[in-house]
Amino acid sequence: MIQVIDLLSWSMPGVLLLIGVIQVLRLAHAALLHLTLRKAISVDAPIARDLVDKIDQRLDQQRELPGDDRNGLVLIALGLAIAGFGLIQQDDTLRSMLGAALFPLFVGVALLIRRWLVQRAIASEIATGE
Repeated sequence: MIQVIDLLSWSMPGVLLLIGVIQVLRLAHAALLHLTLRKAISVDAPIARDLVDKIDQRLDQQRELPGDDRNGLVLIALGLAIAGFGLIQQDDTLRSMLGAALFPLFVGVALLIRRWLVQRAIASEIATGE
């Protein structure tokens, strides 16, 4: 157990640094995209309309069906893993682990239910022609 804690204690700063670098690079990419779009709009370039249309299409696709199913399944798996860990332990950790497992399980189930309701609403809109 001490070896695992030692491994986590020296590897976590590296993981956090990697996540931070990735986020900074994503931010720089977005800033360059906005700068390019601003310059194209200011000189009234014909490609500016295509870029704006592409961004609008991307936003419309993201609004329709977000990634709730994947997030929900990951949270359910996390909750089951925590519960399984509590079952494997031979001491009194079962009760606390099952309690900790309830949060990701409930959130995961709620996300899957939300996804199902969104799909039903979209299917209803398509069927009624609205």
